[in-house]
Order: sequence, then C-alpha cells, then structure tokens
Amino acid sequence: MKNEKDLLKEEIETYYTEKRRLVEQNNGKFVLIKKKSIVGTYDAQTDAIRDGITKFGNTPFLVKKIEEIETPQNFTSNLIRLNELCLQ
Repeated sequence: MKNEKDLLKEEIETYYTEKRRLVEQNNGKFVLIKKKSIVGTYDAQTDAIRDGITKFGNTPFLVKKIEEIETPQNFTSNLIRLNELCLQ
C-alpha cells in the first residue's frame, strides 16, 4: 500500500500536467481525476465527489477546483484543542 504522502501523487501530477488546458476550458469548475485519467469536470464539487464514489467506491481519487491562481485552504479541527487539553 502507498504511504499517505504518495496516495494521490499520480492524480496531482495529472492535474498539473493538464492544468493549462483545464483552466482554458473549465475555469471555476471541479475536476475528477483517477490515477492519470481525467474522468470529468463538474459545476459542483458534490457532483464530482458523488460521481467518484459511484465509479470508484471507497478508493482514492482527486476532486479539485480548477483555478488559474490557487487559493491555499487550511483546515483545523476542534480535536486538536481537545488533545492539548487532555495532555495537560
């Protein structure tokens, strides 16, 4: 099994290889990528995720917003704070 770092490596490489074309044709939409294959583009992120689950089940695939300039997204969890409190 691949380690976490390499889990979506092929999909991410495929996105950046095809990024220019994707931006020109589908800017602002969401792309579904499995391995080295662009499965489709979608207006809504939920549609891309739903299609990925339908086609591939519980296996890794990439859904990414197509943007010329990418906005970093950071996620935090309340569990981080809970873990800190538990360690005190």
